[in-house]
Order: sequence, then C-alpha cells, then structure tokens
Amino acid sequence: MYKRIISILLCILITGSMTLCLCSCKDEKSDEYPVTVANVTIESEPENITVLSDCLADIISYMGYDVKMVGRSIETTQEFLAVVPTVGSATNPDVNAIIANETDLVIAESTLPDSAKTALTEANIPVLILSKAKSFAELEALYVNLGTALGGNVTGRKQGQDSYSSLTKTLGDFKNAVPNDVVKTACYLYFNENNELCTLTKGTIEYDWFSYNGAINVFSSQETPLVDLELLKISTPTFIFYDDPAVLDYLKNDAELSTMGALNNDKSYQVKLTDFGRQGTTYEETAYRMLEFMFITSEATPDEATPEEATVAIASETQANAETETVVGFISEIEE
Repeated sequence: MYKRIISILLCILITGSMTLCLCSCKDEKSDEYPVTVANVTIESEPENITVLSDCLADIISYMGYDVKMVGRSIETTQEFLAVVPTVGSATNPDVNAIIANETDLVIAESTLPDSAKTALTEANIPVLILSKAKSFAELEALYVNLGTALGGNVTGRKQGQDSYSSLTKTLGDFKNAVPNDVVKTACYLYFNENNELCTLTKGTIEYDWFSYNGAINVFSSQETPLVDLELLKISTPTFIFYDDPAVLDYLKNDAELSTMGALNNDKSYQVKLTDFGRQGTTYEETAYRMLEFMFITSEATPDEATPEEATVAIASETQANAETETVVGFISEIEE
C-alpha cells in the first residue's frame, strides 16, 4: 500500500516537473518571436530566406545564417554563396521563383520595386528592407537587426552583436599585426561612371575599411573622390590597389605616373570596389588579402630597383624579415 502511494506521488511530481519544463520552454520560445525589425513584424523564426542584396547576404553569411538562404539576387556573386539558386536581380526579382522556393522571409534593399514587394506581401511573405551601413555605428545596428530577424530577440540579437564584435576585433588584429615602426604607404584607385580616376574619401565606411590594411593612405586628406594626380605623382605610394585592370592600364600609359615604383616592382594589386560594399565575410577576406600581399607576398627586389632604392632595400632587410615573421605568425594563428 505504501509503495503504491509513493508511486502515485512520484507520478504527480514527475508530471508537475514536466509541466514546469514545458512552460519554461514555451516562455523561452515566446521571448524570441514575434520580433519587429524596420517596422516589419516577423511572427516566427524564418527557415527559408531569399536575400536580394549582395551586401546583406555577405553579412548573413558572416553571422552563419546563410544556411537559411534558398534564393539570392544575381548581384550576389560571392563564391561561398554560389550554391544558393538565383531568383533574378535586386531590381527585377522573379517573384514566382521566390514563392516556389517556399520562402518565408525576403530581405532586400530599397532598390526592390514596390510591385514586387506588394506581390510578395500578398503571398504572405514578409519583406524586410534594410540599407547598407555608412558608418560603423550603422553597421553594428545592421548586424543586430539582421540577427534579430533571423534568430530571434534573444539568440539572434546576441548572434548579431557577437558577429559584429568578432569582425571589428579581427580587423583590429590585422592592423595591430603590423609593427609600429614599419611605415608603408598605399592608395586605392577606381574609375567612376564618368571614367574619372577616383579614390576612397575620409568619412566613408569604405575609407575606414581600407585603413585596416596597416598602411598609410596617401589620400588621407582627400575631401572629394576625384584623384589629385599631382599628389599621386609626388607621394609615389609603395602599394597601389585598384578596382579594374583599366586603372592599371591608365597609370602605365601615363608618362609620369608610369615611373612609380609600385607599378614596376609588382606592388599593385586588384581589389574590386564591390568588395568594399560587402560588409561581412568578403571584407574580412579582403583585408586579409591586402595584409598578406603587402607584408608577405611582396618582397624587396633590389636587383630590379634603382641604386638608391636598392640601398634602402638592403639596409632594411633585417627589419623586413622581422616584420614578415611577425605578420606570418599572426596570420598562421588566424588560419588555425
């Protein structure tokens, strides 16, 4: 009889514990969703998302939420997202394809036409419109908003914040890997729509991105994108980064500019301008490539230099070796 009473009590206690656990789980789940981001309410965690922005897709990939992607715009050309099917362009998406992919959230920029947004909304697919960040403060908010939308008000928000912190810490580590007594100069050049030579200007996030390569930007005082050719000739940057091969051709075909050491010592390197607009995985990779090119791949070549350049190169050989070892060690740690 006593055993039977004890068994009944145990059943009551176990049932009560299970009820409390279920309630706790339910409460925890309810803390995540619904969420409201940019005036759009998302009722539950999205499983299948379509992203119509190469920048936003890049951030989503960096946060680890790219596994949710079932569609991307054709502008999203990153190799690590190539497995995701395309659904038209950011300005002319294939709405039927998006619906057919069982999309439960579309993420896009303001370039998405109202007609497409209306059609998706009528199909009960929420459309989240976000913009590229123009400053690091905006970038942090963008990471948090995307994380919240994709992972919830608690888990996702933390993922967004942690990912932003991880990105900025890594970029800072890149820059700090360069010894303080090492001075190298660089610039970034591209052609605008009018075929005018331009550079990144202070006050833009692209300029800030570029500064993480550890070199001094010779155009740090530029207030407008148009390049001051006289300044370029005088400054003779150690390294030149460029958007398109046409930029390199332009420099090499100019009688005065063609004499710059960066052009003749294989110290020019292509970095597409679009890479500066992709504010996640791509930029971290880009910063790494620039650092690797300047401090590891490029080596002093005194045999090809002028006597004066050769003297400087030979005199700094010991310092260069020490500097390379420092950066190589740092990059090895990252790769591990």
